Amino acid sequence: MQELTSPALQYFLDLLGIFGGALSGAYLSVRKDFNLFGTLVLAEAAGLGGSLIRDLILDVPPIAFTDPGYPLAPLAAAYIAYRGRALQQQPYVFEVLDAVGLGLFSVTGTIKGLVNGMNVVPSTALGVISAMGGGILANTMARELPPLLCWDSDLYALPSITGAGATAALHLTGTLTITTATCAALAAFTFRLMAVHFHWRPTRSAAWRTSQTPLFLATDAAVPQTRPSHTDFANAMCLRSVPHARGRRRRQGRPTGSADTTVAQLPRSGPAQTWGSVEPPLFVTGPSRPATPASARTVKRRHAK
Repeated sequence: MQELTSPALQYFLDLLGIFGGALSGAYLSVRKDFNLFGTLVLAEAAGLGGSLIRDLILDVPPIAFTDPGYPLAPLAAAYIAYRGRALQQQPYVFEVLDAVGLGLFSVTGTIKGLVNGMNVVPSTALGVISAMGGGILANTMARELPPLLCWDSDLYALPSITGAGATAALHLTGTLTITTATCAALAAFTFRLMAVHFHWRPTRSAAWRTSQTPLFLATDAAVPQTRPSHTDFANAMCLRSVPHARGRRRRQGRPTGSADTTVAQLPRSGPAQTWGSVEPPLFVTGPSRPATPASARTVKRRHAK
């Protein structure tokens, strides 16, 4: 256990895990077509987010602010992902490096929890948080649901739990060394790559697997909710789509743009509707037709009133 807590080894493992996680976050930003600054932000969040959450839980100074090498590693990963066209065409490389960061953070996070006096179960949870916290933060910033919450995504949390649990079990048996810790990280790394290659995914709930009707449709039909009437919604959202505004533009000699919006099928008054009822569409949007003399006279009379 003493050899695992050496500063040089911890520094090297932290840098390697941060670089792998940051590269996966940078690839996410490239896939989302972010600019260079957005790529840098997501790389920093994915690389340093898990370690930041871990250090805040342990009430120790975050490693991201103790050494300049920690924030520089995500910057290098972001530049490689943003400029490397050959790497962008090989997404499997990013999956491999993400699996490297997953395995390393699962083991190092668990070891840091054990060194700081935590029990086996909290230390295992801390290792999982260290491995997945940065990815969750990056997905949230990119407005994307984290893959570990979706049934149609490859297994992500279970490989991390495997690596962290193996490290905690080795500590209980007194056989936690550099060799055994490396084997635990390799187990999590291999598990993750096999899940990606063979598309191992968690099962869905029984309500979704056996139901013929989508669950959210059945819930909405069973619990009707009120909504504002057409008049209230039109008064609140469509103040600029009134006839006299288009008529004033025509009198000034300006052509009617193709982006004008027409409002159709809006009753003057009516009771509140429910989501389960069948009703006509609220709005019809599209390009406006050129004004004819008859329609222009009609608009002018309405404006005069």
